[in-house]
Amino acid sequence: MAKKKSLKAKLTRISRSKKKTDRPSYQRLIGIESKIEYHPFLEDWGKDYQSLLRRALNDRQKGLSEDEIEKNYQTQFDIQWAWADSLAINASSVFDQLTTAKANHIELLETDLKAGFRKVRENLEVLEKAYQNPTTANGRNFNKRLLGVKSKLERLQRKKQELSDLKATDRLHICWGSKKLFKAQYHLEINGYANHEEWLEDWRLHRGGNFYSIGKGSVDGNNPVTKIHHQAERTVPREPRNQHAHQEEDDIFTVTITVPRCYQEIYGTKITLDFVVNGRRKHDLLYALESNKPVTVQIFRREHKENKWYIHLSTYVPAIPYISHQRNGCLGIDLNAQSIDLVYVKRDGNLHSQEGKKTLFSWEIPTGTTGQVEASLRNIVAEIVRIAETFQCPIACEDLDFSQKKATLRHSPKKYNRMLSGFVYDKFRAFLVARAEKYGIEVIFNNPFATSVIGMVKYMAK
Repeated sequence: MAKKKSLKAKLTRISRSKKKTDRPSYQRLIGIESKIEYHPFLEDWGKDYQSLLRRALNDRQKGLSEDEIEKNYQTQFDIQWAWADSLAINASSVFDQLTTAKANHIELLETDLKAGFRKVRENLEVLEKAYQNPTTANGRNFNKRLLGVKSKLERLQRKKQELSDLKATDRLHICWGSKKLFKAQYHLEINGYANHEEWLEDWRLHRGGNFYSIGKGSVDGNNPVTKIHHQAERTVPREPRNQHAHQEEDDIFTVTITVPRCYQEIYGTKITLDFVVNGRRKHDLLYALESNKPVTVQIFRREHKENKWYIHLSTYVPAIPYISHQRNGCLGIDLNAQSIDLVYVKRDGNLHSQEGKKTLFSWEIPTGTTGQVEASLRNIVAEIVRIAETFQCPIACEDLDFSQKKATLRHSPKKYNRMLSGFVYDKFRAFLVARAEKYGIEVIFNNPFATSVIGMVKYMAK
């Protein structure tokens, strides 16, 4: 049985470099994103790539390996090896994610059912005692409470059937294009569609517009089929496009796309498009290109930004050495239902205080849309990392399996349900690790068991 990854291993972007050196060197995975100029090839290949990806996932579920998909697709769909390789790897990645998601869903359903049936038994015992000892207090809302137990039991039975069906089927399911848009075809007017054809056009648009190629550091442009170059490197500089005319030429990069063989009669063998990267990310990209680091490229359309096309580059830069040390103390984070609390603990384990006041920081759990919550969380994380930089100390956080906690507390009183909807553990921890590693701050995840014991001993009755 494979060893379960720790939370830090799941969230970290730092890995050991494969390059052989006297001392082990570490690198950090980064993402660089920019708008890219439009070309009709992007629409055609984005649509076909996604269609091939869905087919590759089906083949993967039928038992075909990555190598078999790669070999078959080259001849079957007349594409180069590198495109077939990217499709096979992409399909395998989705397959692994779906497999993990199914296992997690089964585990959550089992936890949910166990907690739910236990709560039903407790409620029935209370109602049985009230029935056997009728009083004014016991009889209040008796029928309503009994109906609530019946409804909960029916929901649990439906979930039990869902769990049984999930275990019985081997097929992994995914909705390409989003479930929300898929369901919109049954309520066209409510979702702003005049007819089914209009919805179908939008559906096809959402299911395409995205392709991906795996980087390789040993080839020109650090990628076999989407080669990245800096404009200043070109011996004969190209005339910049109008949309980049206001940019410094030193900020312009190009991606040279090797056109799949099936499209070469229409678009030729290669297409070169410009994009702009500036500031710190430009220096990171230049380092990756000069150091022969693989640059994985994803080119996609953003529907919510007027269908503009973007390029996302994933590559590696040197990991920033930790400037934090436990001899300087530690920042402790407590994630609560209403707030994110931060305290500075000195080396000897006592709380730091200035002018008789403890050094304590607190932020309310952000609310709003997903985008608003994420933006607020990033601001909170940035402030926490800035404080850690000031003290040059690590950050400690609880290693909570919130998914299990959520499944258990779902059957608790309403106040817990409200608390559950406000928790943002997963996003917060992911943002915290990414930001801290960028500034050389270590993040330590501790089992909350020890903190709970300390709290019990400290605050229990004498």
